[in-house]
Amino acid sequence: MTMAETYTDYVNRVAITVPDEYIDIKTGESHFISKKTQEQIAYHATNSTLVHLVFSALENYFSEKTSAPTADNNDEILKELASIKKMLSAHPPVAPSRQMPRIQRVVQKEIDPDELDDVLEAFGG
Repeated sequence: MTMAETYTDYVNRVAITVPDEYIDIKTGESHFISKKTQEQIAYHATNSTLVHLVFSALENYFSEKTSAPTADNNDEILKELASIKKMLSAHPPVAPSRQMPRIQRVVQKEIDPDELDDVLEAFGG
């Protein structure tokens, strides 16, 4: 076991001691501290934004909303798109009958800004 390191944001009077591992309070499982997490803590301590990192992480951790897309989520989405593409390739669309008239009707509807925000947030925009 290595010595725990303490990072301090002196401007905002915040200090964090980083152990080798921590216990996830939601699951009770132990996890090692990643190199990326340590680097971010060091960066934010140096730039006097450590308190913002901590509260941002806590808000994200306790948030009921779905998180931004991750590499795992993107892989899952790409797999689903590939299967849809495969299905469409296997069963090409049937051409419409020439006897049926083509009616195209465009209905313009005002977009709800809240719905637009939700969609953009869900896809990382």
